[in-house]
Amino acid sequence: MTQTSEDSTGSYHHGDLRLAILKAACEHLRRENAESLSLRALARGIGVSPTAPYRHFDSKNALFAGIATWGFQILSGQMQVLLSEETSPMESFMNLGRCYLDFSREHAEKYQLFFDSSLFVFGDYPRLQEASGLCFGHLLGVIQLGKRYRLFVDREEEEIAAIVWAGLHGVASLLKLQHGREMTPAHQQLPDRPVAKAIRFLAEEQDQTLNLLLRSVLK
Repeated sequence: MTQTSEDSTGSYHHGDLRLAILKAACEHLRRENAESLSLRALARGIGVSPTAPYRHFDSKNALFAGIATWGFQILSGQMQVLLSEETSPMESFMNLGRCYLDFSREHAEKYQLFFDSSLFVFGDYPRLQEASGLCFGHLLGVIQLGKRYRLFVDREEEEIAAIVWAGLHGVASLLKLQHGREMTPAHQQLPDRPVAKAIRFLAEEQDQTLNLLLRSVLK
């Protein structure tokens, strides 16, 4: 457990306060909505002074941007590990797709902040832009390799990446329903409705879904 203490002057000593705040905020977002998050409440929870978090995040908006940045860094690191393996462009595509979908499920609170423009202005945070750019760069790298083998359709690399990203995000968003975070009782009671069957296909046939997405950009 990370040790924290506070001296008589009100200063704090913490192994990694920034990371502790990020972890506490993510735990809050897994249980509650973003509006109810409080920097002072997080400080109480990790045992530091109410003002200590403001040394790292000057507002809730900055904290949300920090969580998104951390998420992109985690995702980028996972992608980098996969791409360090010697695989074909097709296998690399499938590996990145699985990685993206797994991340969206296992880090749902971070993934949500990738796209929630109501909580912070993306352009105000250079570290966030850099971290997201690294993730997109991994996808572009796979597409560039595939184009050298003449596997993909004759379009700009960024356009192909946009199609793939849109597809992956769409699948991730629909799988969020399947995992219950937004599944309403009405949906749960109608398992044979076409929409429920469609979402169940995405959940149960992930590789088939990724193969279909891959085929949409192949020659």
